[in-house]
Amino acid sequence: MVEQPAHTRYVASSILASATKHERANQMLSSRVATYIRDRAIFTPGERVLVAVSGGPDSLGLLAILRDLQPTLPLHLTVAHFDHGWRGDSAEDATFVAALADRWGYQRIMGQAGSPLAHSENAARIARYAFLRQAATDSASSVIATGHTQDDQVETLLLHLLRGAGAHGLAAMRPRSADLARPLLATTRSELKRYLADHQLEPRLDPTNADPRFARNRLRQVVLPALETFHPQARRLLARAADILAEEDQLADDITTRTQQSVADPLRDQAAFAAQPVAIQRRLLRRLFPDLDFEHVESLRREILTGRAIDAGHHATATAASRQTLTVHPCTCEPATFHARDRIGHVDASTIVPPLTIAHRAPGERIQPLGFPYPKKLQDVLVDAHVPRHLRDTLPIVRDAIGIVWIPGVTVAETRRVTPASKQQLHLEIVPS
Repeated sequence: MVEQPAHTRYVASSILASATKHERANQMLSSRVATYIRDRAIFTPGERVLVAVSGGPDSLGLLAILRDLQPTLPLHLTVAHFDHGWRGDSAEDATFVAALADRWGYQRIMGQAGSPLAHSENAARIARYAFLRQAATDSASSVIATGHTQDDQVETLLLHLLRGAGAHGLAAMRPRSADLARPLLATTRSELKRYLADHQLEPRLDPTNADPRFARNRLRQVVLPALETFHPQARRLLARAADILAEEDQLADDITTRTQQSVADPLRDQAAFAAQPVAIQRRLLRRLFPDLDFEHVESLRREILTGRAIDAGHHATATAASRQTLTVHPCTCEPATFHARDRIGHVDASTIVPPLTIAHRAPGERIQPLGFPYPKKLQDVLVDAHVPRHLRDTLPIVRDAIGIVWIPGVTVAETRRVTPASKQQLHLEIVPS
């Protein structure tokens, strides 16, 4: 037998050692994700999971790792892809995801924005999650898995911090919250890129992820590198802070739930409300009025503590603006007849904090439209309702002390709507003065 030259044996053994090292790294990453899933109870064996796959590195890595884990963590996976329609080549992303799902034997659900979306992160997120939740229903999936990584967690924490968020906002994203699962929150983008390269998986790259017009991209390009000059482990430490805050936020939520049994209505039970710690007072009010910002929550909290909050169930004030008058009176109208775009509004009396006023729109205002799961910019709501541009600045808008209640002919705020639990409802109507 002819012996190989020494240098050939060295090169061959180096290649083998390198391949073995990469293989071990891949197995370690999959194993770490499996441990994270188990420790955080993210999935249950056999659960039906809708995997959101854009085709980018994070979501492609998520699908590939879940596929790797299926022998030890059996899940029923369905692939979902949503095309925002922002880029001319976005159809190629959809083709890529569809071909991958077919090759790996997964059912797929493809979606596309029905009309051009505003170029904003918020508009994209709302449209994407509306599609994903419908796709989850269509595929009988109990949870939606997204490819959010540790880097996304850090960016979310910093964005919320810069907006003045409290503990709930700084807790950022949870590994599993309601119908959303994030198995990669302990995994970095660089780890996923190595994993994909070692598996010879070439992701689609979205150039908008580098567009500095988006706040998250500016944070990624400017702020985080600057923080790493102060501490090279800044990302890992910030992610750990978000994890700690998430646990503490959950504790505060549990306390608030128990407190609601004794303070069911803060607007009426001033003494019981005042006896609570300030943090719990704020959480109680945010549960009642989820679309309020911090300043409005604080204003309402102080009014309750000083006894100035009026019992909205028995008193409402009408004011005039632009030669129009708002009439308000209790009613027993049939809720089944109510519609968002009615010219007469019906609201739950207990949600109103007087005085009720009529005014026009203000820059930056938001409202959670009737039946919609998230607050939206008022401008977007008016556009969606096909209110002519020349009428938007003169449209009467009914507000109380904490925000928009009703926009005649457009929508009632979801947080003010009449429900089966409503004890008293108010009939609102605008008439000429």
